[in-house]
Amino acid sequence: MKAWGVAVVVVLGLGVTGCATTIDGTSSVDGGQVSAYRSDMSVAAERSEAAESSRRAQAARNLTLELCSQFTTTVVTMLNSYNQFVTKLNEVQSYSALDGAGEAAIGQLNAGEQAINAKLVPDVEAPVDQLIRDFLVRNQALVKAVQDQNRSGLNDPAGLWIEARNKAVEACGELTG
Repeated sequence: MKAWGVAVVVVLGLGVTGCATTIDGTSSVDGGQVSAYRSDMSVAAERSEAAESSRRAQAARNLTLELCSQFTTTVVTMLNSYNQFVTKLNEVQSYSALDGAGEAAIGQLNAGEQAINAKLVPDVEAPVDQLIRDFLVRNQALVKAVQDQNRSGLNDPAGLWIEARNKAVEACGELTG
């Protein structure tokens, strides 16, 4: 048993001695190395900021493309419904004889607006965002004209609706083209 105890003491002694080695050098910092380190960290931070900015721009572009996709699809349905209403109104020459065509057009214009608004989020790119918001203002004016049963007063709001739609469609097309 004594031999075993001596062996443990020898092994422990070697372990302690192994940890007591010294390292050559000084405890002072080389100013050139500090400057180089700071420069490296500054470049890394700038690259990180640029990468984050690029990610934000790509996210905004994706949201804008999603809005444009919704807009261009939805506006076709809105226009078709409105055109059916106008065709019927021209045919019967009376709102009372429309058999619900006015309400159907209003419903489709409002449903389309809701679908578009669902994709109109804060990070959408500014030019498209504003053009689609302008279109939605024109849409509400057209809805009001139909609700008010205007006959001669439909042309102006419909013309402005078409103009706003065309501008938004063109802006969306520039993103994909």
